[in-house]
Amino acid sequence: MQQEILAKARFIAEEAGAYALEIFHQRDGLQIDSKGLLDYVSDADREVERRIKLALRAEFPEHGFKGEETGGELSPPCWVIDPIDGTTNFLYGRPDFCVSMAFIDEKGPAVAVVHAPFHGRTMYAARGLGAFEDGVKLEPRKACDHELVVNLCFNYKQGNHLDFLKKTDRLVSDRHQIRICGSAAWALCEAASGQVDGAYNGCVNNWDVLGGQLICAEAGLEVGPYIYGVGSVYAYPKGSVLKDILVPLL
Repeated sequence: MQQEILAKARFIAEEAGAYALEIFHQRDGLQIDSKGLLDYVSDADREVERRIKLALRAEFPEHGFKGEETGGELSPPCWVIDPIDGTTNFLYGRPDFCVSMAFIDEKGPAVAVVHAPFHGRTMYAARGLGAFEDGVKLEPRKACDHELVVNLCFNYKQGNHLDFLKKTDRLVSDRHQIRICGSAAWALCEAASGQVDGAYNGCVNNWDVLGGQLICAEAGLEVGPYIYGVGSVYAYPKGSVLKDILVPLL
C-alpha cells in the first residue's frame, strides 16, 4: 500500500514541479502578496497547490489535505503539502525550491516526496522501506567531529533570529561551516543525500519539513521530533558532534 501511494505521489509532485519550473522562467509577471515579514506568496504557489490538491483528491478521495496556502486539518489519513518550499528563492530566480509532500497516517509520516524541479531531482521515502533518489538508496555522510558543513534555516518572525545567531556562533567557533539553503525541505534532503553533514531548521511549519524529516529518518539520520504544528528540527548522522550544538537550544 505504501509503495502504491508513493508511486502516485511521485508522479503528482513531478507534474506539479514541471508546471512550477515553467512559471519560474516567466516569474516577472507573477502577482506577489505578503503573508508577513519576509513571507511571500505568489500566483505560482496557489496554482501549484491547487493542482496537487485536485490530483490527490482524484487518486485518494478518502484522504484529507493540509496545504500551506489553502489550509486544512492535519487529521490522518491526510497529506501535508508545501507547493513551493523556498518561495523567496523562486521569486528571486534562485534554484533551491521544491515541492514537498508528506502522507500522514495514524502512526505518523508514512510517505514523503520532495521534488526540486530546477535540479531535476526527486528524493522520496516510505516508512520502514528506506529513502531513495532515482531508485538508489540515499547515503548521508558519516559522523565526523571536525570541519563540518551544516545547513541552517529559520523563520524570520521577530525573535527567531537569536537562535540562528547562537548556532552560527557555536558552529563557526568550533571551526565548522554553515550554508543557508532557503528551503527547509531541501536543506533536510541535502543532509539525507550527503551534500552537507547536517541540517537545522528553526521555528518552521509542518508543511515545510514533514516530508524532509521522513526522508532523513529513512536515510538513517538522527532526526528531531516530527513537527505537527510549528517547531524546530534537526538531522545529522548518529554519533555526530552536532547533537551538542543543534539540540540543546530547541
